[in-house]
Amino acid sequence: MNKAHACCLLLLLPTACAVPSAKIQSSELQTHVRWLASDAQEGRRTGSAGAYRAGDYLARQLQAAGLEPGGENGSWFQEFEVTMPAQPGTNHLRVDGEAWSDVGTVAASPTEEVEGELVPVAYGVVSAADKMDDYAQRQVEGKVVLLRRYCALGCDDSEQAKELGNLRKKIRKAAAMGAVGVVLGVHPEDVNRGGAASVRFKDVQGIMPIPVVTVASAAFGALETRCQNSVLPVQVQLAAEVVKEKRIARNVIGKIPGRCAEWIVVGAHYDHLGWGGEGSLAPGVHAIHNGADDNASGTAMTLELAEAWSLRSKKEGAPARGLLFCLWSGEELGLLGSAHWVEQPTVPLGDVVFNLNLDMVGRLQSGSLTVGSAMTAKAFAPALDHAQAALKEAGSALELQVAGSALPGGGGSDHMSFEAVEIPAVFFFSGLHSDYHKPSDDWQKLSFWRMQELSVALMDFLDQTQTAALRDFAYIKPKAPEHGAKSRRGMGDGVWFGSLPDYGAAPERGMKITGTSAGSPAEKAGLQAGDIIIQVGDFEIGDIYDFMDSLAEFHNGQTITITVLRNEQPKELSLTFFPRP
Repeated sequence: MNKAHACCLLLLLPTACAVPSAKIQSSELQTHVRWLASDAQEGRRTGSAGAYRAGDYLARQLQAAGLEPGGENGSWFQEFEVTMPAQPGTNHLRVDGEAWSDVGTVAASPTEEVEGELVPVAYGVVSAADKMDDYAQRQVEGKVVLLRRYCALGCDDSEQAKELGNLRKKIRKAAAMGAVGVVLGVHPEDVNRGGAASVRFKDVQGIMPIPVVTVASAAFGALETRCQNSVLPVQVQLAAEVVKEKRIARNVIGKIPGRCAEWIVVGAHYDHLGWGGEGSLAPGVHAIHNGADDNASGTAMTLELAEAWSLRSKKEGAPARGLLFCLWSGEELGLLGSAHWVEQPTVPLGDVVFNLNLDMVGRLQSGSLTVGSAMTAKAFAPALDHAQAALKEAGSALELQVAGSALPGGGGSDHMSFEAVEIPAVFFFSGLHSDYHKPSDDWQKLSFWRMQELSVALMDFLDQTQTAALRDFAYIKPKAPEHGAKSRRGMGDGVWFGSLPDYGAAPERGMKITGTSAGSPAEKAGLQAGDIIIQVGDFEIGDIYDFMDSLAEFHNGQTITITVLRNEQPKELSLTFFPRP
């Protein structure tokens, strides 16, 4: 943080703050939410036409409110490239020269064509390394393997069913044994026993080293019979295509310059999940996910705060510290918009005092709101106390519940991009609910009058942080999360590792991280932001899915070796697992 702004030392001496000159209305908050969360915007998935319409709407609102453009080249926008969720392309399979129909692929397959002898392989041949003998290697090397997805239902031993259903492990082992491609399917007898009828495109995520095509159940049975009964080797040519379209996403940014060079960044993400699919908690449902609470609510609040501060500055003069109002895109894909801004800021990053993040602030019927990351700067606690007093004075019973330590996983929202570069941030969040990431997250379920009350607290909080001493914004790393702390994203099963993945990175192999959770095994092991994890114990890590798969194999108290690439050089670290607090 830049501490050389002598002008601010005079500007920020404690003074009696004027009452905000513009009161935020619940009707205006509702107007914004209803527009953003209408079916016409089709869920605002990053890179979609609906997201572009939403971005244009936000820019118009900031302009009408009297802000200055805060994006690139004097515009309201900051553009960045995103990779859309993978989609199946055109896939082919020819068997002894004959083209087969109903051929698909999986999301993890590379786009590639191969040919070779087709050999059916029992699961044991491509599972654990101790089963991979020389004979098995000769069976598979240089060939296309016919892999069977065993039933996920109807198996007597549920743990065995889970093991047999690990398609990623099967495909990786086949590749390690020298296979050049995979034909994957479900045998009809497994369907009859209650198992899955097919292998779906999304069943294998990540990046596999060899191409994979899928066939229908009946076709799989026919191929297996043909391989077993044919005198001559069965020859196949397969072509898998996975489309990963690149699109341009846009952050929308407006600014109110202050009397000195310092900036407070007020932000919320405006993207959501489109018609469902990746990220949805309504699997298999193709319907518009309007995302009224997540995060039309935070977006609407940011717009209204921008308008209120703009009206105030025109009446009373520029604020001491400038205010940058940022509507992020790409949050649902992994905090991509805020991470891009931190890497390529539109104001000097050293001049940013802190970030205020609003993500899901519309479900306030309980009368309370969680405030996360408040321990990252000394200035936050007194400002929040003052904001709570302002609520009481205004006749509101809304309670700000300050989390005493880091939320699990950091809280899973855009403030984490700022904390990753040691800029303090504070996160306002009304809590998870049964409509989270589902089509049912609609505007009618938001408490707009409570949101209006929250605006009183937010205006007062920003007032207090305008006058707080710069030294009180020195970054403080959060302590380990408390048991039972609220998190925007669910916690996974298995051991606690504590790394924070960089979802926007695409290393050739491994999983890049932006940092570690406070007090976690990863932090204690010495992992650092920018490390690329390539080995966890005996497991090679090709992508984040390999990493998550590996964690199921360990237990608390176990010590393993982690290999990372740090500055392009391999480095081994010792990590011991222990329970999450």
